[in-house]
Amino acid sequence: MPQRILNEDWSDYDNRKLKGVDARYFSCEEEWERNYLVRKIRKFYPQYSETAIQMAIASCCKEVPAPRPRKQFVECVMSKLRR
Repeated sequence: MPQRILNEDWSDYDNRKLKGVDARYFSCEEEWERNYLVRKIRKFYPQYSETAIQMAIASCCKEVPAPRPRKQFVECVMSKLRR
């Protein structure tokens, strides 16, 4: 399930990350990154509300320690949504 999202083009995300910050890691502290992930998930899974996705992201922000690898973080969020 997370593969569709992970295999999507993330170049706009990668380019927006600050210089010197590894784009392979998700930052819960950045609102634009959280919003980006919400939009990415809703593109493939419109049945999930923004609120549900935001709640899953918040939960994974607490569970996955920083630095949060993108793949691991997206997998966590999607697993929360499947419940």
